[in-house]
Amino acid sequence: MRNKMLIPAATAAALIFTGCSSAPAASPAPDKLESIFMSNPLPAYPDWATFDECFLAHAEELGLKADTAGPTALAVDNAFSVDRISQAITQGYDAVLMVPVEPAQFNPLMQRAKDAGIIVGTINTADATSLQDFTVGTAYSKYGAAVAEQIGKISDSEKLLIVTNGPGGAGEVIIEGLKEALPANVEIVDTVFDNADASQTADVVSRALSTHPETTVIWSWQGTAVAGITTAIKEKGAEGDVVGVVNDLTDQVVAGIREGTLYGTSKQDFCGMAETAIDNAVALSEGKEIETNIDTGTVFVTAENLDEYLEDSK
Repeated sequence: MRNKMLIPAATAAALIFTGCSSAPAASPAPDKLESIFMSNPLPAYPDWATFDECFLAHAEELGLKADTAGPTALAVDNAFSVDRISQAITQGYDAVLMVPVEPAQFNPLMQRAKDAGIIVGTINTADATSLQDFTVGTAYSKYGAAVAEQIGKISDSEKLLIVTNGPGGAGEVIIEGLKEALPANVEIVDTVFDNADASQTADVVSRALSTHPETTVIWSWQGTAVAGITTAIKEKGAEGDVVGVVNDLTDQVVAGIREGTLYGTSKQDFCGMAETAIDNAVALSEGKEIETNIDTGTVFVTAENLDEYLEDSK
């Protein structure tokens, strides 16, 4: 037992708004960056909503036309994102930012944008894609390794269940980073998929716990999986025997850490991602050299340092 349609900014807000070490040759940059579009994968999710707020505020500070759009549900909708990015390219934005959750669906758009002389940036991509001019966000392989280290600190022996959206993509980069750094006292019992659909997570995790009753830790890099993980733990009556390790520091995660169903979470810098991405696009348009892969980092939050980071976030 143990004591985580291309929409103008104003309109999109009403709809609930919300990295690769070497890049290919950069897109022919516009003479001056005047407009930038962001395809937000989950604007209804608190941290991605923070991204939008910082993105729009920083663009306004710099005098840029900035628009952002994303699905209203708490589920990734790649078809929606692809459509909005396509419209942004057609409308001739100077720069386009995206989160290519499924790289194969976004690579043709990135190439199309670059062919049109549009600057292309990706957020939280890591090594999952390579066509962008730059990527900004959490370095996924480092993130996975950091999580592995933290899970190894929970006790002398842990049985780990991994919950992810599906094979491939950004999730695979994170998971491989975790596997490569996994301490000897942590054993992976299974990897299960919820198709990036928060409504499926609880059932997927519950079935996995029935199949693997030896599980002691459930980890997911998906912020939307938190409710499903905590629900499954409670429905199985496994509080005290199984804990979740998750991503982002939302109100839901804070509650889970305080009640003990979650051990900890990786806190990402969404505001830093938004501002740095804009600054990179501006610098490229001015012919300046930039870092093509900027890691905005994560910190691991548990009950021990939770209050400290909540105070910092104010």
